[in-house]
Amino acid sequence: MEREVSAANETDINKARVYWCLGVYGSASTWLYNVARSVCKSSMPMGVQTHFFSDRRTFLEFDQPNLTHIVKSHEISDEQTILQLERRSTRILISLRDPRDAVSSLMLYHEHDFEKSLALVNAAMALCLRFISDGRSLLLYYESEFYRDPLILNRIAAHLGVHLAETDRDRIFNSMQRAEVERYISNFDRLPGVLYDKISGDQLDPNTHWHTHHAGRTGEIGRWKHMLTTPQVKQVEDQLHRYYELSR
Repeated sequence: MEREVSAANETDINKARVYWCLGVYGSASTWLYNVARSVCKSSMPMGVQTHFFSDRRTFLEFDQPNLTHIVKSHEISDEQTILQLERRSTRILISLRDPRDAVSSLMLYHEHDFEKSLALVNAAMALCLRFISDGRSLLLYYESEFYRDPLILNRIAAHLGVHLAETDRDRIFNSMQRAEVERYISNFDRLPGVLYDKISGDQLDPNTHWHTHHAGRTGEIGRWKHMLTTPQVKQVEDQLHRYYELSR
């Protein structure tokens, strides 16, 4: 269920490369971001900077030459920021998931109510679908379980235009297995720079964007069947009908 679109419209702003990891909630988007980050760090001589976008941002740092920028986002509230990022992106990696499961994931692991979960998934999906046919985009569907296949790292690296040695591929893939990620998260208290949310109790590593709520997940596909009510399922399907039309 992966689909790669031939590269086109490549931009070159001061020779900086911008790779945009754009994902729906619960679609292994943090996994994809960290793979892109690790692939670039292992394969590129240029410096690598990482960013998280959710609202208005400035782009001054993006004009520094000879840098690689990796951007992670779900929804972005500011249209001008989207347009700036669209203009500057060299390649786009998009992770998608059945919106019913994406909503269920937010309800279960973020403890959001249905209405908030649906609103967040709707906004993130709208941005993903905006670039689904863009020539720079590589589409990865959660249901294909791409995150279980080490060879997907070769495709990601090729899409980013970088060479990935087999030893680096295996090292990166092994570091991204669920047991290794959970071991990393379990050491948050010992890591410098980890952020703590006093309200939710959640911890965030700003380098990897792993949260404590990423631990203990099962990756279940089809969870919505026993989590959402029939009216909730209809509401998701009605609001996200374009996703289902495009993914058939």
